[in-house]
Amino acid sequence: MAEANRSTVGAPDAAALEIFQNQWDVYRKFLEHDYLSNREACRALKAFLTEDLARPFHFLDLACGDVSAIAATLRDTPVQSYRGVDLSAPALRIAEQNLAALGAPVVLDEADFTTAMRDRAEPSDVVWISLSLHHLDSDGKLAFMREVREGMRGDGVFLVYEPTRRNGEDRDGYLERIDEVGRREWTALSADEYAEAMNHIRTCDLQETVYGWAELGLEAGFSSAEELYNSPSDLFRLFLYRP
Repeated sequence: MAEANRSTVGAPDAAALEIFQNQWDVYRKFLEHDYLSNREACRALKAFLTEDLARPFHFLDLACGDVSAIAATLRDTPVQSYRGVDLSAPALRIAEQNLAALGAPVVLDEADFTTAMRDRAEPSDVVWISLSLHHLDSDGKLAFMREVREGMRGDGVFLVYEPTRRNGEDRDGYLERIDEVGRREWTALSADEYAEAMNHIRTCDLQETVYGWAELGLEAGFSSAEELYNSPSDLFRLFLYRP
């Protein structure tokens, strides 16, 4: 059984816990009903780890949340260790439970994912981030991806699952499309929850185009950028970057 090291995770105060619970209840609905196509993205990730990479690996999960999807994804893979990084102490407490049966050493750090690659004693092997990198602007994404590249083994890989605009599509066009999909398909959300979700998307999400994600990777120093998965809604894509 994995042993979780949570030395950096502090006890949340009541206000932080309430905010987490309110937001997490909405996010859990997105996961449970697969509104963000996480399941197929994680299947594509697992297929890559077991069929393409096909070797033991150390897994770094940035902005990991409660790792409910990733814990299942890593099952029956040759994972040698897991490190998760997230700013939410309550999410990391849930993550510890979800990773209990992983069968590999686990470290959970309460930290900002943008600083996770700095001052690392060992280079990273497999780096994964999902539905978080789009909160940075293009310059911020590039700076972060450069740090990932610099902190990676020569045979390591970086995988990114993020909202993605079509080539030639502006941000307003993407927002119109996701609103159309949401009104049609996100039926488990209350009116207030839907409004909260769309407000977050409109104010916090900075999507890149398919071409933009590829260019960022190449400019950051990766030798290749490959699309592994495109969601049925054509709103989210999984990219693989190799050194």
